[in-house]
Amino acid sequence: MAISLKKDGNDTDDVTSVEEVGLDGFDTGFTTGTSGDPSDESSKYYGGIGDGTVSTDKINDLPTYTGPTYIPTEGAGVSNQKTRSIIYKIIGILIIAVIIGGAIYGINYMVSSSGKDISNQLILSEAEIGLNLGITFEDNENKVKSVRQYTKGKVTVRSGGDLNIIYVDGKQVGVNTSSRKYRFFNVGINDAEKDAIDAMTYKYDDSMIVINDIMDGESDTYYYYNKKNNDCLVLVVNNRSNRIADMTYYTDYRKMTEQLSGLDDE
Repeated sequence: MAISLKKDGNDTDDVTSVEEVGLDGFDTGFTTGTSGDPSDESSKYYGGIGDGTVSTDKINDLPTYTGPTYIPTEGAGVSNQKTRSIIYKIIGILIIAVIIGGAIYGINYMVSSSGKDISNQLILSEAEIGLNLGITFEDNENKVKSVRQYTKGKVTVRSGGDLNIIYVDGKQVGVNTSSRKYRFFNVGINDAEKDAIDAMTYKYDDSMIVINDIMDGESDTYYYYNKKNNDCLVLVVNNRSNRIADMTYYTDYRKMTEQLSGLDDE
């Protein structure tokens, strides 16, 4: 079935008719008003671009919309932001200070030596040493294997306060330490070997060395001895760092070295 458009009396395709009557029969006053003047206020489009009452240049000059802009002012928000910024800076400074302090401490710990010199205590009994230094000693079987000695007797050790009292067949024969807390004859743990020998106050006649003695073959043991006094100072030196790792003072040098061969028995 065909569809046809119904035309009213004003319908026409004639150009002249469109100009007089208006498109599709609309009143021309819709655009030009009753007077035909585009600026006539009776026009339906009065005030629009087409009637010449608005300048297109001014429209082009209008600012571009970019959305709302927030400008913070002095108040709680700004104050809190400044406070947080200061706190973050303080925390950052503290972290840097801790790192630097830790590095300095680590370096000093690696290269420095300290401790109280207790040379005057080394010839005293366990009871006297404990009383003078405020130490209580207890049996320490695990320490026996790390004591540098070459005796034929039975060695026992009693430990306390980073000091070890050494016995052979029940007789006290020496004092040992591997702690930086104490010094023997001005020698301390972690002293460089050369510095330790130069500063050592122990009076010895001679010395000998036992190579790769302990510490998994990474150390040498030096015996500085005095035959007249029959005592000795034993220093264990770490071969990697060339620093003192352990030291012992013996009051009976001959007993503690009786299994070593090649010694002068004069």
